[in-house]
Amino acid sequence: MSTLLIPILISIAFLLRTGLILIGLFKGPILHTFEKYGDDETVYYPLPSLLLWAGVLVISGTALMSEKTGINLNAGFIGVLLIIGAYMAYTNPDIARQYPQIFMIYPRWYYELRDRTTRYERRRIAYMWLWLPRRLRVIYNASDRAFSQWADLVIMATMRYEESQEMWTDRPLNANIRSS
Repeated sequence: MSTLLIPILISIAFLLRTGLILIGLFKGPILHTFEKYGDDETVYYPLPSLLLWAGVLVISGTALMSEKTGINLNAGFIGVLLIIGAYMAYTNPDIARQYPQIFMIYPRWYYELRDRTTRYERRRIAYMWLWLPRRLRVIYNASDRAFSQWADLVIMATMRYEESQEMWTDRPLNANIRSS
């Protein structure tokens, strides 16, 4: 087995991972960006990853084809350009923020969650995601509807009543029952 097959398999795996994130079947990396504290909310930016692993795939695929066939291919230059593009995209994310409709494409569940939640609620959802068992994460990754319902439950469970302190009293739960 050729040693060039290892980078090909690794790059294919990472390209598949990024593809699953972009179509909405892997929610963890996007939810991970909600955990961050600070002034600016970070966003998941898939372009550098896509360009890097596509470049690695092209370079290693070209090298493997040259090794197996004995024909010298010049497609490795395209792979180098893709890796340089990945570096440029990673160091200059402001360009992507200027044109989000082109460079920052997300699955539908992301936009729906972003529209109906605050930053605080998204952070709570992200931290509660870490507590979920692996099997439940798989279920929520596969079903946007189930994930949305779970996110609503997390939002309701972590609501804060800062506005009206009268809602919280030291009354016992059975205070409404009359004793005879």
